[in-house]
Amino acid sequence: MVNLSAAGLAAQADDAITSPSAPGLRFQDIAAPLFATLKAGAPVAIGAAVLPRDLDNRFSLDIVTTAGTKVGLTLASRGDELLVQVQADAALAGEERDAVAALAEGYQAAIDGLSMQPPRIKLGGLAQLASGVLASIDLDAQVTLPTVPPATQSLAFHLDQAQRSVALDGPAGRVDLAVRTDTPMPPGTREQQERAIDGYLRQFDQATTRGHGDAALMTMFKDAFADLSRTAASDGPATPAPTRAWLAPQDRAMLTGLADFSATVAQAPRWDNPVRRTEVDGFEYEVAQRTQVGGASRDARAITQSQQARLSAQFHEPLTPGAELAFDYAAESQNYKYSTIEDSATSDVELRYRDGRLLGASLRQSVRQSAHVEQYLLGRLKSEQDTPLARQLVRDLAETLQPYRAEGKDLSQDERAERRAQVLAALGQETLLLGSTVALAARDVRLAEAA
Repeated sequence: MVNLSAAGLAAQADDAITSPSAPGLRFQDIAAPLFATLKAGAPVAIGAAVLPRDLDNRFSLDIVTTAGTKVGLTLASRGDELLVQVQADAALAGEERDAVAALAEGYQAAIDGLSMQPPRIKLGGLAQLASGVLASIDLDAQVTLPTVPPATQSLAFHLDQAQRSVALDGPAGRVDLAVRTDTPMPPGTREQQERAIDGYLRQFDQATTRGHGDAALMTMFKDAFADLSRTAASDGPATPAPTRAWLAPQDRAMLTGLADFSATVAQAPRWDNPVRRTEVDGFEYEVAQRTQVGGASRDARAITQSQQARLSAQFHEPLTPGAELAFDYAAESQNYKYSTIEDSATSDVELRYRDGRLLGASLRQSVRQSAHVEQYLLGRLKSEQDTPLARQLVRDLAETLQPYRAEGKDLSQDERAERRAQVLAALGQETLLLGSTVALAARDVRLAEAA
C-alpha cells in the first residue's frame, strides 16, 4: 500500500491550477482525477498521515462505509503548494470504491461553492447516501477569505441515516441547520418538497428585508436549507409501502412534506455608533418544524405538525433615504433612525382519526410583528414609535378534507377524484408558515371563500 502522492495527482490536474492566489481556480477540477484514481483501484494508504497545521485552505471529506471502514480524502493548500491526501483504515471493496467515487461531483461542487466570492453552500451532491454501502459522510472545510486582515470561513457538514446537519461560521456570522430523517413520518414527493422549500425561501428573503440582514449570509443559509431539505428520492414518497400506507391523501395535503428541522442564522453583531455603544446592529432568524405521530393504530392515528419562526433584528438607517451613515463623535453625524424588530410566527396542523374515519382536522396560524423606531437629530432623541401587529387564523378543515362533499354528489367517480385532488393541492399551499400579518389575512380570506 502506498499513499497517493500530492505531486502525482497535481500533475494530473495541472491544467486546472492556473492561479496560485485564487482558491477557486487552484482547486478547480481536482476532485475528478482524485476519485477516478481511487475507483480504478489505486492503492490507498492504511493509517493516518499528518498534514501541516498552517494550511491556508482545507477540504476534508471523511466517509464511513456500512462495513465500518473509514476513508479520508483531503485537498489543501499552503502558500503556492497544493496538498492531497487519501487514506483508509482498511482495504476497500469494489462497491465501496464505487460509492466513494460517486461523491466526486458533490465534493467538487462543495469546494467550488466555498471558493466563490462571496462564498456559496453547495451540498446537494453530498446529501445522498449510497444505500447499503455508505453509513456516513462528513465534510470539514476551512477557507481563507481575501479580506484585510484575512478571515476564515469554516463549514462542518454531516450526513447519516438519521440526520443531516451543517454548521457554518465566518466573519459575516454563523448558520446552524439540522434535519432529522429518522422520524416515522415519510417525506413528501419531490414536487411537494420543492413547493415547501420555495415557500420557506420566500419567508427567509422577507425576513432579511425586514430586518436589514446580510444578504450574502442569508444566501448561504438558503443554499444549505434547500440542499439538506431535499430528502425525497423520487417523484413518489421515498419510503417503503407499509409506511406510506399510514398516510391518507388528506394527511399528505396538510403536511409540508419536509423532514423535521431546526435552523438558525445569526449575523455577527456590530457597534457602529461610538456615542451609543448600546445600539447594536444585529440579525438573528430561527425556524423549525416538528411532526408527531401518535395513536394505537393507523385507524386511530393522531398527527400534529408545528412550524415556528422568530426574527430579532436591530439596525441603523439615515434620516434621509439614500444618504450614508458615517458615525463619529460629532453631533452632525448623529442624525439617524434606530429600529428594533421582534417578529414571530407559528403554524399548527392537527389530524385525528377514530375507526379509520377523520374525526378532526384543524389549522391554527398566528403572526406577531413588532417594530420600535427611534429618531435622533444631532444626537438628541426626537421621536419614538411602536408598531405592533398581530393576526391569527383558526380553521376547522374536517369537512373540506372529507372524501365526498355534497356539491360533488352528482359527479362521476373519476370527476370526484379529480376535484378532490385539486382541493387537496390548493389546501396544501395554505398550511405553510407565513411571516406577515398581511399575508396571513389574505390566506384567511382564501380559506373562507373555499369553505
